[in-house]
Amino acid sequence: MKNTVYLYLLSIILIVSCETKNNEAVLSEAIRINQVGFYPDATKQFVVADLQANSFEVLNENDKSVFTGKLVDNGLWEASGEKVLMGDFSLFNTEGKYTIVVDGKYKSFPFEIKSKVYNEALSAAIKSYYFQRASMPIEEKFGGIYKREAGHPDDNCVFHPSSGHSTGSLNSPGGWYDAGDYGKYIVNAALSTGQMLLLVEQFPNVIPDGTLNIPESGNGVSDLLDELKYELDWMLTMQDTDGGVFHKLTAKNFAGFIMPNEYDLERMIIGKGTAATLDFAAIMAQASRIYQNIDAVWAQNALIASKKAWDWAVKNNNVAFDKNPEDVSTGGYDDTKFSDDFYWAAAELYISTKSEDYLAYLINNEEPYIHELTNSWKFFVRNNAFHSLLENEDLLGEELGKSLTQNQIKLSDEILEKIKNNPYNIALERFEWGSNSDILNQAMILCNTHKLTGDEKYLTGAIQITDYIFGKNATGYSFLTGFGSKKVMFPHHRPSGADGVVEPIPGFIAGGPNGDKQDSSEIKYTSSFPAKSYMDVEASYASNEVCLNWNAPAVYVFGYLEQVYN
Repeated sequence: MKNTVYLYLLSIILIVSCETKNNEAVLSEAIRINQVGFYPDATKQFVVADLQANSFEVLNENDKSVFTGKLVDNGLWEASGEKVLMGDFSLFNTEGKYTIVVDGKYKSFPFEIKSKVYNEALSAAIKSYYFQRASMPIEEKFGGIYKREAGHPDDNCVFHPSSGHSTGSLNSPGGWYDAGDYGKYIVNAALSTGQMLLLVEQFPNVIPDGTLNIPESGNGVSDLLDELKYELDWMLTMQDTDGGVFHKLTAKNFAGFIMPNEYDLERMIIGKGTAATLDFAAIMAQASRIYQNIDAVWAQNALIASKKAWDWAVKNNNVAFDKNPEDVSTGGYDDTKFSDDFYWAAAELYISTKSEDYLAYLINNEEPYIHELTNSWKFFVRNNAFHSLLENEDLLGEELGKSLTQNQIKLSDEILEKIKNNPYNIALERFEWGSNSDILNQAMILCNTHKLTGDEKYLTGAIQITDYIFGKNATGYSFLTGFGSKKVMFPHHRPSGADGVVEPIPGFIAGGPNGDKQDSSEIKYTSSFPAKSYMDVEASYASNEVCLNWNAPAVYVFGYLEQVYN
């Protein structure tokens, strides 16, 4: 009996001692973890940077240890200059709220394990586009504290000489502001809407009506399709009477950090060229088949506009918007190589029309099956084409279908090999403008290969990349505004900077680390390492701006993961 009492008291002492030690652990940003959380059955990893440590515990909300593990030495990551340890608790799958404690001394930011763990992030990432709407107010019942007055009616935009018109104006209201500024750009609009339309094509019910609380909610149509149509309707206004498409709608210069209704610069229609026209052709063909059962008349008109744009581009196959006119300094979105744009347009037109002419173009004009980093609006259009073709593989001949499948798997295996060899278990080693879109596009590629093959290894890779976005990165930031403990607070985004609200509008992906630091004359970066070249300051357009094409792959990836895991 005495021995039993002694052992009982000893166990109590050990438990209290363990709890005291864990309670004394201090928060350490050296522990880099997904601050949103994990699906119960998914891979669960975190990084410990530049700390000497051996073991870790997973603690629940009551500071009880529920899982223990050993840290693994993953070596030095040259991109961040850090010695990296990796922890893995994938075997633990009980839903709840947790923290990691390393060696009983250092505590992580909290996170959750639950089903639908990315559901709120997905909704916010989509609704960020609503907050980017031009030509209409953001009403309180839809936008809450981020309500604002309407700006930029864009009902009388004069033609800049670069448009090919010397007189007149264009009525071009609506659409989304492209980024942290108030411009509207066709090529980036097309790439971004295309990535999100693919999600709807694969999972028609991914965002049901009423999910987002936007003005169109309750009309019986998916809120995501409603939001995308607001952009598509604007794009249709940018087609010239001859079928060509204007490049952008901006002023000659950027405005200051003011609200949309305070904007007083003259809005102009600038440029017209092959890239904008082909990307327009691609997105309108893609949209025509997805909206066919929602609004058949609109869908038919979109397809007519697409064909008209294709015909113009065939006749004007080398009209480059290679730089801004001398009197314009807004975003360039320049492009001088159009084979990938032709390929994307032909792919979407073939899928939507079944015309053998477009199929012949695809067969005779093979594109390199690669993921070219940076400037996704320019380089990822070929991947948009690949993904649409693979989703509609039944329309392809055996030879083309087999070739695309093999190349998609090969590209994805190369991404997985990079993840395996990277101390942070990500596939990105070059950090340039919009690096977060690069890594999310890698995840999008892996998701599509998972859908194609059913192989779980591609899903695991996509999860590891998503962990990076939410905090398992060399900066420790969760890069989606409004989410995580170490949040982005000062994005380069005019409404967030001028609205007087402390928290930025939620749901935006920040650009991310950028080793080129194009704004270094204005911003003092605290690290020279590429993977740490990020500053959460409003003025940092090179690392902290928001943009349509950085959010689009986030929407796709979060949406895909939510569908597959639930």
